[in-house]
Amino acid sequence: MTNIILCGGSGTRLWPVSREHYPKQFCNLTGNSSLFQETVMRNKDLCKRTIIVTNINHYDLAKEQIEELAIKNVEFILEPFGCNTAPAITIACLALNGNDTVLVTPSDHFIKDRKNYIAAIQKAKKIAETDNMVTFGVKPAYPETGFGYIEVKGNKVISFKEKPSKKIAKEYIETGNYYWNSGMFVFKVKSYLDEIRSHSDEIFITSQEAFNNREFSNGRTIKILEPYMKKIPVNSIDYAVMEKTKKIKMVVLNTDWSDLGSFEAIYKDSNFDKDGNVSESTNVLFNSKNNLVISKGKPVTLIDVNNLVVVNTEDAILISRMGSSHKIRELISKLEEISPNITKKKIQKQ
Repeated sequence: MTNIILCGGSGTRLWPVSREHYPKQFCNLTGNSSLFQETVMRNKDLCKRTIIVTNINHYDLAKEQIEELAIKNVEFILEPFGCNTAPAITIACLALNGNDTVLVTPSDHFIKDRKNYIAAIQKAKKIAETDNMVTFGVKPAYPETGFGYIEVKGNKVISFKEKPSKKIAKEYIETGNYYWNSGMFVFKVKSYLDEIRSHSDEIFITSQEAFNNREFSNGRTIKILEPYMKKIPVNSIDYAVMEKTKKIKMVVLNTDWSDLGSFEAIYKDSNFDKDGNVSESTNVLFNSKNNLVISKGKPVTLIDVNNLVVVNTEDAILISRMGSSHKIRELISKLEEISPNITKKKIQKQ
């Protein structure tokens, strides 16, 4: 099996930790490794080969983090810019044999239970051998509005749902047959290419043209050229294939899972102290509860405050009420008017 790791995105929802030139997948948010490194290590024993699809501007960063892991059989596909997941997966599949089975994973997800994770992947692999394509659903723990949902009957996918309102998310949970959409897939290369050709032929044709005109940097790195990338329609695998195919099945992923798309998500998946705070030992939180403090460098001190997100980096500080960090995207648009490079600058490794 081959692991295709989708390593695009800028992670603006986690500014100022995540930047355009140092996006969240390369940040250490949950332990001693970056989310990208955790993804690679999680799948290295399941897959004999790893293909990383990333922006060319992040190649050196990704390569450096791979070298820290000292693992082999890693290849890179470098995009001049992203066109969403469908083209990225199509180009990666074109580099493989039609009979190969692939495990497609985002590079920035947090998964705790490795044993159940492996069991789900192995189950999906068996289903994929019968020419079906498999997605993974996570039983919702609460009515999350930041995730897409999958409606199922048994293991048959009925529909994919966009990020819902709070009311609709509650209805999904009460119904009992809706799962969080993990964005992970297992399928045979031939099965996927047949379906993308059938349902989104323009993506297939232009991706094939881009792949056929690729440049080789070395034996393990290929570069997609910008003129060909510009021809490819921007679309996700859900829209381009999964919502249209008759061959999609779902396997339940029985583990704590998150895309860590907000500071509140990081807080929920971290270890709290007795006062409900998530903070490093160098910080002092006095008479303060239920706060998330991320600080690299200067110590942070809080007095008599609750339910705050405090993020301290070398060149910016964010202070938000817990539950309001989703407004960071609005904040950034205003911030860029004052300091255009503040969201792009590469900062020290997080």
